[in-house]
Amino acid sequence: MLIQLPAQLKGPECRVVMSCAIELRKALEPIFLGLIIADAINNKVESIVIILRVDGSLGSFGPEAIEKTALSKGCLQCEVIIKDFDWGNLHTQEITNILKFNVRKAIKYCFEHINIDINMDIFNSVLTGN
Repeated sequence: MLIQLPAQLKGPECRVVMSCAIELRKALEPIFLGLIIADAINNKVESIVIILRVDGSLGSFGPEAIEKTALSKGCLQCEVIIKDFDWGNLHTQEITNILKFNVRKAIKYCFEHINIDINMDIFNSVLTGN
């Protein structure tokens, strides 16, 4: 299974969020490539796409939420709206922690959407630092 973390950014200061998202995706890839939960999921889902909608100086996508969750043609997808955290004044680790928190919620939410109970512990090494 593949993971993608594309983003839409509402300001030039949000670019640092994209850099952190790329590093997070790279860290998650080996987990998702080795993810074999059950035949039910392997027959349904080939990839998971978590679209990051990042608020910034040029506007907002709306209130923080996970929305538009859908499974279509083997792609499990959702959109995560992340409020503006004054990105330009945060350290990389702070931004990474915000992303980890939101991506963890999104992964759980996506699998719940298709009635798959996933053990989130497999992601702890990447998403919690444990």
